[in-house]
Amino acid sequence: MTGELRYRHTQQTTTHVVEEERTTTTATTTWTTSSLADIDYDYPVKLHKLHLQGHPPLNSLNVENNGRVVFDKARLARIVEAGSSTVLTLILTGLSAWTRYRDILSTNNVTWDEAHFGKFGSFYIRRQHYFDVHPPLAKMLIGLSGILAGYDGSFDFDSGANYPDINYRFMRLFNATFGVVMVPLAFWTARELHMSRTASTFAAAMVLMDNAYLVISRYILLDSMLLSSIFFVVLCLTKFRNLRDRAFSTKWWMWLSLMGVGCGAVSSMKWVGFFVTALVGLCTVEDLWDLLGDLQMSMTTYVMHWISRTLLLIFLPIAIYISCFIAHFRILSNTGPGDAYMPSLFQANLNGSEFSKNPLEIAYGSLVTIKSSAHSGGLLHSHVQTYPQGSKQQQVTIYHHKDHNNQWILTRSRDSEVNHLNDPPNNNNEHLQILKSGDVVRLVHESTGRNLHSHRIHSSVTTTQLEVSGYGHWNQGDGYDEWVVEVVREDSRLPQDGTLRSLTTKFMLRHRVLGCFLTTGKTPLPEWGFKQGEVFCDQSPRRSNKASGNWNSIWNIEYHRNHRLPEPESIQYKSNFWQDFIHVNVAMMEFNNGLTQDPDKSDPLASLPSQWPFLAIGIRMNNWFDSSFKVYLLGNPIVWWSGTVSLGVFVATLAWYSVVRGRQQQQQQQQLLEQEKEQQQQGQNDGNNDMQEIEHLQSQPSSTIASTTTAMSLEEWDRFKFIGKITLGGWILHYLPSFIMGRVMYLHHYFPALYFTILLHAFLIDHFLRRLTQRQQHRLLVKTLVWGVAFAAVTGAFIWFWPASYGFRGPAGDTMRNRQWRAAWDIVNPHKPRTFM
Repeated sequence: MTGELRYRHTQQTTTHVVEEERTTTTATTTWTTSSLADIDYDYPVKLHKLHLQGHPPLNSLNVENNGRVVFDKARLARIVEAGSSTVLTLILTGLSAWTRYRDILSTNNVTWDEAHFGKFGSFYIRRQHYFDVHPPLAKMLIGLSGILAGYDGSFDFDSGANYPDINYRFMRLFNATFGVVMVPLAFWTARELHMSRTASTFAAAMVLMDNAYLVISRYILLDSMLLSSIFFVVLCLTKFRNLRDRAFSTKWWMWLSLMGVGCGAVSSMKWVGFFVTALVGLCTVEDLWDLLGDLQMSMTTYVMHWISRTLLLIFLPIAIYISCFIAHFRILSNTGPGDAYMPSLFQANLNGSEFSKNPLEIAYGSLVTIKSSAHSGGLLHSHVQTYPQGSKQQQVTIYHHKDHNNQWILTRSRDSEVNHLNDPPNNNNEHLQILKSGDVVRLVHESTGRNLHSHRIHSSVTTTQLEVSGYGHWNQGDGYDEWVVEVVREDSRLPQDGTLRSLTTKFMLRHRVLGCFLTTGKTPLPEWGFKQGEVFCDQSPRRSNKASGNWNSIWNIEYHRNHRLPEPESIQYKSNFWQDFIHVNVAMMEFNNGLTQDPDKSDPLASLPSQWPFLAIGIRMNNWFDSSFKVYLLGNPIVWWSGTVSLGVFVATLAWYSVVRGRQQQQQQQQLLEQEKEQQQQGQNDGNNDMQEIEHLQSQPSSTIASTTTAMSLEEWDRFKFIGKITLGGWILHYLPSFIMGRVMYLHHYFPALYFTILLHAFLIDHFLRRLTQRQQHRLLVKTLVWGVAFAAVTGAFIWFWPASYGFRGPAGDTMRNRQWRAAWDIVNPHKPRTFM
């Protein structure tokens, strides 16, 4: 055909084949959609979006010899209808903007996690380094919103504090915009999943009118950015799949690239983005497996499919993720509260770092802080509190903030010939001696005077190892206070002579008597240890540490002061980006896993994953005093409950279809075999006729096969399975990992998984209406009634919980008592019953 049409078609003529170059002829043509929904006979679709592929004819089209299509009277209706999806998109986007933007200044104080993410945005504006458990992209965008708002970063975003004279309205609107685009993204994703426009509008309406999505979008949080990015990746995935027959076309490359950008962006906001990236990966693997079975595809083309996906779905997201950390490190060039989480060399390169004053070489009498080289970092620390069990001596811990209790004095062994027991450990009369590998030292805690000590008493948490404590005094102790310095790594730019130097030398501390090594644990101490890191003396052999690098037993000197040593020479400390990148990501992972709920304390906001699908919990976003303005984070119960039920309905439907199709296909094959056997027994030579019948059955359009197997065509069956892979698979990937995470969980962790149940719910209603109303005379009436009830239920629940989402004043019972549909919600009563579901 000519370039004007570019559609595949099937000529259903019985006498001859109509060639494209022939003169005018009339051909009956059937169309099916290529990238949007299949034809919904109640709601027609755009003509230019249609392919010819074996569906019942819409109408006859006259094809002239120049390839021009002559339309009948439906032409005007088609033109008017062409913009219907665009109009719906604009309406939905407008409603989304109105609900997200309206009265956004109703709370004029720092609300919920604005205390965290608003503060992180301030750090970017002030360029002060900080540490957080999430990747930096969303927080950099929050900082950008502050810059665009004219905010100077001076506000600390203390929880519950009233906002000063800053343009926090713009910052909230900036975040709310990401919540606005979630609605049209949901609409177009449903269209790409071949849902009717009504079902697509319903999916978008559920996103629009879910009260939880609404509330989470109206504050300075990263959740709206994360959710909109997940929505975008799912849209790209479905769009790219619909272009699989147009491989390597411009649109194919564009959507594949956008999908890679989306995966990189969503993973750079929060690690939850890895789950939707895994969904993309699984679909890609399946796609490549299917292409491998295409015998008509050349090996060169197949390799190109691999190369394109590898470059754009693996390397591109990785490049975006790494680039975000490059920008993060470049922007945060000043010292800040998160310095202690980073390697010492990284801190030395920050503006305002006091490490530039460090004397390079370490000597007896030096005042130092000692940093663990483990990826979780931390400084050797002690305080006056004692262990509640074991030796009951002074605690020694790992602390991740700068504090005077991190400082230690390096003094000589008690067996040394030069032993001034009556003098303080940094006595000026001592002979100045630079420390080298193999020297014996005592570490005296500068604030309390206790010696770093170990003995044959098991550690409180890691009971297989020995306790490390603070014992005695600078002039009182025993041989169990002594440690041997073992240098394991030195800066290549400096002499490799085993000298202990600040920042650049990596060393271990071996107990002189016990032979164990000073080591940081991975489990934090209980509340009596202020949740600080555990320190113990590791008895296992550590000679291999020098080669393998057991970073939990390796240390370096960070802060160093010794007025007897010469002023440091100007030295440019070089920090390796890849080491810093790996360090911060491992630290993020370990601290994220360490966010566990204290069993001795109750967190009223925390919840169990089992409580989410049926909405057994909500979150109070503010103080709940009668005089305060109160907002309650609660989902639309109709959206949440119906979405959860849809999961079970889909699984049951899938199982039913699979069984029925399998049985009917077996019956069909058995009937053909019996007919062939009967004809052979009768001596009739009609085998060729049977084979022609089989070939004729296999060559029929999928809708014809459906009539002899099940009521669903092969194309519809493949689509049904694909939507299940996207929705059910996406829900599983985003929800089930919550059960194996050790960290404390909250209701908003379910928001990504909720989206997939929304899509599935809309699809199932659309699917069953199509199936059940195919042969009914009043199908339009039935569809209208069902969709009307669905829209009314969602809208009614949204309006009913409107006060909880937009906030209210006065006693909660006056406004919300009738809205407490579940006793587990703490809208009114803070002492709610804890339910499993």
